Amino acid sequence: MQVVKRVSALVVPTLFLLASPAASANDFPTLERVKYVQECMSLKGGPTYVNMYGCSCVIDKIASQMTFDEYVHADAFVRLRSMRGERGGYFRSSKDSRSARKGLLGIRDNAEQECFVSQQVTAAAK
Repeated sequence: MQVVKRVSALVVPTLFLLASPAASANDFPTLERVKYVQECMSLKGGPTYVNMYGCSCVIDKIASQMTFDEYVHADAFVRLRSMRGERGGYFRSSKDSRSARKGLLGIRDNAEQECFVSQQVTAAAK
């Protein structure tokens, strides 16, 4: 009986240690996920269930392939590449910028195809 208690006392904490990093690996803050989904829905035709489902699928796939810090870094380059002047030059043409943008945009494009996210035409756009 004591052997079982000792073994379980060693095994149970070890299982929690092994499971815990996998559960929290590459986890994005909820606020960032919500902001991404809202922006994505806005760009894809508005707040519909289909857009919400597709956009949340995309951010989940991005989160499974990048850490949050990698995402923030790459997203800054994607968003700031259109900045004018010398300040924007770094965000457009540096080696770091190109590789970060290529990584995020590649993951996002693949995720949009896998999640069936596409530009939807709204009545106002016709």
